[in-house]
Amino acid sequence: MPRIDKIDSSLVGELQSALDCGRYTSGTTHNFYHYPARFSPRVANNIVKSFTRRGDWILDPFMGGGTGAIEALITGRRFVGTDINSLAHFVSGVRTRPISAEDEDAIRGWARQSAKRGVGYIMSSSLVPSIRNLPPAFTAFMTEAKSLAKHMPPRRRNFAQCVLLRLGQWALDCRDFSAPRRSRLAERLPVLAEEMILGLQDFVSQCRAIGLQKRALTDRRLLLNRSAVGIEADAGLRSLRRKPRLVFTSPPYPAVNVLYHRWQYRGRKETPAPYWIADVKDGCGQAYYCGGSRTPTGLRNYFSMITDAYSSVRAFVHPDAYIVQLMGFSNAEEQLPIYLRCLESAGLEECKIPRRLGGPRLARRVPNRKWYAKLQGEVDASTEYLLIHRVAA
Repeated sequence: MPRIDKIDSSLVGELQSALDCGRYTSGTTHNFYHYPARFSPRVANNIVKSFTRRGDWILDPFMGGGTGAIEALITGRRFVGTDINSLAHFVSGVRTRPISAEDEDAIRGWARQSAKRGVGYIMSSSLVPSIRNLPPAFTAFMTEAKSLAKHMPPRRRNFAQCVLLRLGQWALDCRDFSAPRRSRLAERLPVLAEEMILGLQDFVSQCRAIGLQKRALTDRRLLLNRSAVGIEADAGLRSLRRKPRLVFTSPPYPAVNVLYHRWQYRGRKETPAPYWIADVKDGCGQAYYCGGSRTPTGLRNYFSMITDAYSSVRAFVHPDAYIVQLMGFSNAEEQLPIYLRCLESAGLEECKIPRRLGGPRLARRVPNRKWYAKLQGEVDASTEYLLIHRVAA
């Protein structure tokens, strides 16, 4: 694709329209799990089509729940993503891995059996683990459902556990009221399983409509559970035949309280339930997933990480690549200039939008997110900036 030396009015209009869309796009597998601070699929789709051609590789070094991966694949692109969060890696994998008709039938059967046993079978308390800030009845229901999925082949088991993640998030995350009764969980489980099966079918159908066969989809994306720092030296990534032409991502926001690794339940009590449900590694504190704490030292660590990460990104991508980000800040007046200097130090230059078109950069107001936003109201983190960079010549 030719180098975009100027951001013209047509592209600016399309991008701002996508940013201004308040409705979170549904369909395909986007609703499998609501990963914190995810970006709109419509924005991702617009940027992917504007900056790449079919067959190009797209990189997301902070891939989160995999929104970019989904939009890359359904538009005929290839995707490589990294994330230090094992939960993000798990969810992204399930969202972009097709299953067979036999898998679908097995998952439906598992959901019905889990619902039946979840209501009528009382598991011995010695078999129910103690998960911090998780209601005992909910834990028992999940334990039984997980035990019934234990001996499934990995592809089916992972899908079933993702269904349970969605059920758990619906029941608990950011809820001020008590968890639903076991009968309500049992009623909801088969419904969510069917919705997710249909969502994956829709994903496969959209890929097939542009000529991508179901069996080839997993070969068109590469997902790694690792830091973005050092990706240029990763043996698995060096095997790519072509360098990514676009980086589209949304890194953690500096000093913004986003819980990537915990659910919050009744009075902001934190629970590690999602890692237990998905059977993935947990054990790091919030600062690890956010790039640094909200202390002065934590902020210095954050900006150091950003510089190192984008230095690696610059060394890995195509020389004509563009780097497009959605970013928020707890104090934009102070932090945005520092962030931009970090990107400049990493070898990137900003593509500013002319002032007559609303520049120097586009932005959007984001609806309140979770309890911290409900309590604090309109804060700087309620604004996201669309930053467009390219590799410096």
